Amino acid sequence: MASTSALSRIPVLRILVPFAVGVIVHRLWHCWWAPLTLVCLSLIAYGCLLVASGSPQGRLRWRPYFIVPLATIALSLGWLCAVIHCPPHLDSSQRSGRVLTGRVVSLDYTDFSMRMTLEVLDCDLPPCRVLVSTRGCDYQMRSGDLVSWPAHLNEVGNMGNPGEMDYAALLLNGEGIRYQQHLDLSKIHRMGHSPTLITRLDNIRREMCRMVYGSGLSEGAGRFVNALLLGERGVIDKVTRQEFSAAGVAHVLALSGLHVGIIALIIWCLLFPLDYLGLKKLRLAITLAAIILFAVFTGMTPSVVRATVMTGMVFAAFIFYRRAASLNALFLAALLILIFSPSALFSVGFQLSFITVGAILLFARLPEFLTTRHRWVNYLTSTAITSLVAMLATVAVSAYYFHTVSLMSVLSNLLILPVLPVFMALGALFLLVTAAGLHWALLGRALDIIYQYIHGVTTAVNAIPGSHMSGVYVSAFGVIAYFALLTLVILWLYRRNYRYLLCAGVALAVLLGHSVWIDAKTPRRGLIIFNSFTSTPVLYYDAGRGYVWTPDDEENDSAAFARYYAGFLARQGINELHFIGQGETMGGDDVFIHPPYVQLMDRRLVAVGSGKWKSSSTSHRMPVDDVIVTKRYHGTAAKLQELYRFKRLVISGALYDKEELLNECDSLGIEMHDLSTEGAFSLTID
Repeated sequence: MASTSALSRIPVLRILVPFAVGVIVHRLWHCWWAPLTLVCLSLIAYGCLLVASGSPQGRLRWRPYFIVPLATIALSLGWLCAVIHCPPHLDSSQRSGRVLTGRVVSLDYTDFSMRMTLEVLDCDLPPCRVLVSTRGCDYQMRSGDLVSWPAHLNEVGNMGNPGEMDYAALLLNGEGIRYQQHLDLSKIHRMGHSPTLITRLDNIRREMCRMVYGSGLSEGAGRFVNALLLGERGVIDKVTRQEFSAAGVAHVLALSGLHVGIIALIIWCLLFPLDYLGLKKLRLAITLAAIILFAVFTGMTPSVVRATVMTGMVFAAFIFYRRAASLNALFLAALLILIFSPSALFSVGFQLSFITVGAILLFARLPEFLTTRHRWVNYLTSTAITSLVAMLATVAVSAYYFHTVSLMSVLSNLLILPVLPVFMALGALFLLVTAAGLHWALLGRALDIIYQYIHGVTTAVNAIPGSHMSGVYVSAFGVIAYFALLTLVILWLYRRNYRYLLCAGVALAVLLGHSVWIDAKTPRRGLIIFNSFTSTPVLYYDAGRGYVWTPDDEENDSAAFARYYAGFLARQGINELHFIGQGETMGGDDVFIHPPYVQLMDRRLVAVGSGKWKSSSTSHRMPVDDVIVTKRYHGTAAKLQELYRFKRLVISGALYDKEELLNECDSLGIEMHDLSTEGAFSLTID
């Protein structure tokens, strides 16, 4: 009997890899005729191979080459899927100067604004979604409403700050949104209500969330119930996310295979009487149907879809008496997600989910020498090994996206995972009781106690010295080199071939050399003015310390600032932040900050908007290099020329209605740097 290779046991991988390559190729070359041409050529090549392999000798000779046209077809199909699902480009006449109609798909509220995802319904436009934010809130609006508004759509762009999250790619890949608009609420008119299945489910989830918040449950426990059982990911505040991420249990906050597995286990246990009636297959089918309904109800996130497909394949194997292949199920789940949403390949949730589960399936089996007769010992050992494997598999990706590495994730998971099924079971019961209009105080108290325990564990773990590393910077090349190093080490452990160990040493040297090169190329002293929607923060940094000043007397929140600009702080190695208030002074080598003035070597800056600049005398024009125009400035460029002799205006990205100021600068020939269009303004000191 011919021996089978490892790849032959996971045939879906042969399709998944070229399909994913096709999705990547689409990012480099957006066209539809090239993949169609490749499909035709591949079919011709496949036909030629079939003719050539008509005899036994021909089959033996040409069999290895069949993979080439099949892989090319898979690549072309991935390319075509990406073209089909790519949000369309609109020309200027379609984006501006007209009234658009759309359906509200989802909406979120903040204190003074509203953020809506609208599905454009105009017949002359291709199907697309746009993001509309408003000044002011309409709390009567809900998903499924039909609205009209005067269009002035702009392509979604990033803030232009160094090291920032790719917000444009996040919207494009995660929600299929290419265009956005900000306008007054009064310009949006409701025209009726036309719900779809998605909007109906969204309204049901929101109504259940409101019921949970009004049930008397503590705020933290209520947010936890809504996130874990209703899929409302946005209800968890950023501080809590940061705490759980630092403790290495961020996966608890987002619906994933862990939660799907717990729900499947709960339903499976509740249906145990069916086994006594000889209806075990019905028990499996009902459990699978419940998981599918849960996936649809919570929004079909990639991690939930992946877990649902894998669970479905395992259950199907039991029903039809077949052997379940976990890795094949994992790759099939990835392929299905990419077929219906090719851009998911570039989302961090998709990457972390499949990397984690793949690593666990490959390497998290409990070794025989660690197996004991005590189940609880085996459970603790298995949990520890699983957490360690998951941490090693995702540490580079987490550092790349979040700039944080948890070193105590094994301990956190050992303490939290045992109580999580209990919380979810009680939470599901709490939702049923609350939806029925009843109140069970003891049940709410139990949920509060478990939540306080989980939150207390994360706080205690984060308080341990050295429990986590923040401000970690890893480049994309560093992530690739890390996985190459990890792969070579694993190959050496399995095959004991020292060539792999030698190559691993080379990969480690390349990784360290690249890190040293980045450190050498990164300036350690300088000043940067960030682009922000709310303020105009100015940061001076030197030897790991940062001094922050917000000219318009905005509230200084060091934790929020560190979260927003974590990428830049990590790249520059800034681990200390000091905020400078009005009336305070900071002086050092080549820098002097006394709001609203900044002296950086021989360069002088002043911020106008609020503060002492208003008392400057017009009889003496103060010489400065740059004038920072913040959001509270309501004057003209001519007024600034009366007060200062300056070379450039740095205009805040938070400044509303600045068209007149920009036009005035053009007419007066004033050099300017608009933060909202040109990004952050930086000065470095060698």
